[in-house]
Amino acid sequence: MNGAVVMKKVLLFLLLFLLSTTTVFAESTPTVTQKNYTVAIIPYLNTTEETKDFVKDVVQSKYAEEFTTKSFTIVADVDVQKALHTAGYDVSNMELPEKDVFAAVAKETKADYVVAMEITNLISTRHMSFFSTKVETKAKLKYKFYSTSQDKLTAFQTTGDSENVATLVGNVGYKAPITAALNKAMDSGYDKIVSNF
Repeated sequence: MNGAVVMKKVLLFLLLFLLSTTTVFAESTPTVTQKNYTVAIIPYLNTTEETKDFVKDVVQSKYAEEFTTKSFTIVADVDVQKALHTAGYDVSNMELPEKDVFAAVAKETKADYVVAMEITNLISTRHMSFFSTKVETKAKLKYKFYSTSQDKLTAFQTTGDSENVATLVGNVGYKAPITAALNKAMDSGYDKIVSNF
């Protein structure tokens, strides 16, 4: 009987110890507050010679899609276009805007951040041998990212590459490797932008 009492005390001690460590860990876990940022997305530019419809479709679906999480509110395209027009931005120059245009867009749309992207390089090459055909694609994107709170414009480039191989028989198209390369480059761009928030 004396052993049973000791065993109960040991079990009670272990239970209290486990409860106290759980409480300590629960209190030491930082709480993350989720802020909702307003983002104005300037329409992308494609200054390459690659103008196939699927390039446009891939970029349009992915470019703004990254910002459709709970953390972001995207300014309506109509409001961004109006702000660009008011700021005097001329898209026909095929150049990303300068800092003053970003600041004007941010002010008029009340955006916390303004993002712009340009496809600067999109090269696909086909390599054929007796046994296989391969298409390699390299994409280079240029981003400009404006922070309203810091009044700071950041510019950077991202790259993505992909290859599509068919062995023995079969034809290899350009769509899959171009899509993959653009997606990789845009994912990298999004990660760099979000790391600055």
